[in-house]
Parts: sequence; structure tokens; C-alpha cells
Amino acid sequence: MAGSRGIRDYARDGWLLSGAALRYVLRDRVLKRFALTAAAALAVAAAGVAVTAVALRREAGPVGYVLVGLAAYYCLSVMVTAAAVGVAGIVADGLDGRPVTPSTGWRLMNRRRGPIAGWAVLDLAVGLPSRFVGSWTVDRLVAIVLGFGWGVLSFFAIPAIAFTGGSPWATARHSLRLVRARWGDAVYSTVYLWVRAVVLFGVPAGGAGVLGVVLIRSDAPVLGGALFAAGVAGLALGYLVAQVARAVLTVVLYRYAESGAVHPSFPPELLDRGLRGPSAIVRRVAERIEGDRTRRLRGRVLGEPP
Repeated sequence: MAGSRGIRDYARDGWLLSGAALRYVLRDRVLKRFALTAAAALAVAAAGVAVTAVALRREAGPVGYVLVGLAAYYCLSVMVTAAAVGVAGIVADGLDGRPVTPSTGWRLMNRRRGPIAGWAVLDLAVGLPSRFVGSWTVDRLVAIVLGFGWGVLSFFAIPAIAFTGGSPWATARHSLRLVRARWGDAVYSTVYLWVRAVVLFGVPAGGAGVLGVVLIRSDAPVLGGALFAAGVAGLALGYLVAQVARAVLTVVLYRYAESGAVHPSFPPELLDRGLRGPSAIVRRVAERIEGDRTRRLRGRVLGEPP
């Protein structure tokens, strides 16, 4: 029975599912080419935005500082969201067995210009404050206990934008409905994904970087510099792979929650075990502590009757 499964079982399922997402990324040449190209373009554009922001801040007062910072954040949010939408399109076509090229992602990004720009506005208005109000732990606690928070609200936003192209508010409502209906992996599987990424990429790359610093300080600058550069590159690559794997996972979960579509790399029995609702105990606790205000807010997002 599902109720007899313990923490160890859920941890194993999350570990296996995150491993499947990472393997999918590492085996897909088109996806890797698009991700590397998009990351390079994003880095160049981000550098341009940063230089522009610094130049403008020198001429502005305190209010101008805030406005320039918000504008820079918005521009970066648009670029990151657009790249993620392109990844989602490539992944979806690949899972369906359709021929894909990197241009598949670029074309989808172009078609979804409006929803991408709109979602960046919502991210600026809601997501940015949520990152500064309370710690990561508090945000996750709110999401787990109440079923409501920016991480929960936005989990399926990228595939929703890629596949439906709806308004930001419709995207948020759609994402929240799916997460609340198919709770499990949206909350915990990405944690194991990052743990796997750290084990596969972070530890070796970090070790190379530390060794490089030691060698540089030991009068071996050439070898030390090479190791340090390799370590930094490895950390950047690991972060990129983990982000793309997270996008793969959200697309897989979105398709499964919406239509039951599966892929051999992501067995349905593993998705069934992972996509579980909150326990009865968590539901009772949430009902007692969330209060009328939170329920009304969530009801307005979901379009539920008062």
C-alpha cells in the first residue's frame, strides 16, 4: 500500500527520477547544443545588462538605483524564462519522437514572446519579493504545509508557457492547480536532482579548484591555474546541466499530470509513486493553521468559489 511507504522509499524514488532527468540531458545532443548556445548568449546579454545598469546607477539617486535594479532584474528574468521555454519545447518534441534541432527552441521562444514578457512582470511583482521575505527554509515550509508559495506557484510555469501560451495569471493558476493535484515530485524530486548534480559535477570540480589554488600558492602557477580554470568550468557546467535537467523533469511531470503521457526513460510506476498528494495529517494541520486569509488568497488564484 502507498501509505506503508516510508521516507527511505520516497528518497529512493526521488533519487531515481532525478537520475533519469540528468541522463536524458547528457544523452540528448540537440538539447545540449541548445543549452550551451543559450547559456553563452545569456551570459553575453547579462553582461551587457549589468554594464548598462552600473553606468546608469552612477547618474541616478536612491530612487534611480532601485528603478535601474528592477529593470535589470526584469531583463534577466525575460532572458532566463525564454531560454527555459526553448528547452521545454525541445524536450517535449523529443519525448514525442519528433525530429528536433536547436532552432526548434529558438522558434518557440519567438512565438511565446508575449507570455514570456508577461511572466517576467509577474516574477518581478511576486517572485522577487518572495525571495527576500523570509529564508529558503521558511518559503519551503510555507509551500509544504500550506500548498502555496512562489516555488509552488511557478513550478509548472515554464511548460505551461511553452505549451499553452496563456496569460501570466492563467499560467500561475494552471501551475498551482497541477502542483496541488500532483504534489510529490514538485516538492522533493528537484532536491535529489541537485544532490546528484553536486555528487557528479560539484565535488570533482570543487576539488580541482581547491587543488588548483593550492598548487598556485605552491609555486606551480601553470598547472594550478589550469586546474582552477577546469574546476570553475566544471561548476558552471554542472549548474547548467542541473538547470536543464530540472526543466526536463517539469516537462515530464507536466505531461504526465495533464494527459498521462510517459516516456521509457521515466517509468510510469516511478511517476505514480512520486506524484502523491499530501498526507491526511498534513491536510488537517494545514486546515488548522492556514487561516481564512490564505484560503481566500489561494481561492482567488485558483478561481474557486468563496
